[in-house]
Amino acid sequence: MELILLGTGCPKVDYRRFGPANLISTSKVKILIDCGSGVTQRLEQAKIPSATIDALLLTHLHSDHVVDLYQLIISSWHSYRYKSWKIYGPKGTKNFVKSIMDAWKQERQQRIQYEKRSSTEAFKIEVKEFKQYGEIKIKDLKFEYFEVDHKPVKYAYGFNFHHKKKKITISGDTRPCNNLMKFAQKTDLLLHEVFIENEIKPLKGMRSKKTLHNVKNYHTTSTDVGKVAKISQAKKLVLTHFVPPQFNEKKLIFKIKKDYKKKLIIGKDLLKIKV
Repeated sequence: MELILLGTGCPKVDYRRFGPANLISTSKVKILIDCGSGVTQRLEQAKIPSATIDALLLTHLHSDHVVDLYQLIISSWHSYRYKSWKIYGPKGTKNFVKSIMDAWKQERQQRIQYEKRSSTEAFKIEVKEFKQYGEIKIKDLKFEYFEVDHKPVKYAYGFNFHHKKKKITISGDTRPCNNLMKFAQKTDLLLHEVFIENEIKPLKGMRSKKTLHNVKNYHTTSTDVGKVAKISQAKKLVLTHFVPPQFNEKKLIFKIKKDYKKKLIIGKDLLKIKV
């Protein structure tokens, strides 16, 4: 398997770290996880045509994880996608996708009518919503979905990807979560989000102490993420979804290494890792 970090940022815009998105691939399949801002540009940079993606998985429906959904779909059509989209996501995904497609329906119909392209299959979308837990196989790649704790977001998920006795775990957005640590046991690679403590200060008129407390409270902090990886017995920890997107890397590594002694990677956009 190969993991490509397409976007390692958060809702705060940063040109070095685009919105959350990852790609898992084998020689037979390509699966996109989330579609944050700039995902189509990063796919282009990674030389992955959106026309070739087999499925899109959504961890949850926060805007930073789904904001470029329509851009992905329309871009795939312009890239000569001749197959429909399969989208898997939490409860509410069907309504969300329908709303997005309806919002652009008139513009899309005008394009179809005027541009006279050979196929409109890229605009056909099959949505399947997750239950509490499940396993799905697409070609030679099996993935598990499982609930994580991102409350007040009611439906949020992490994923395990299995291929040739190797496992990649993606945390999604979550606070420290027993269910994640259970499913991540002895994973070859744990890709985990992180809220970096003491890097964001209250700012009058912008963010209060309560704001920072609430944001921190539904993510996994830099103090805790090493502990999560240690309990999970992860062979490798890769960090992503950095809040904030720019920070002191040496301090972050030092803090996490107190708990997690194995290989630690500070994720960057377009980083490729083979497992």
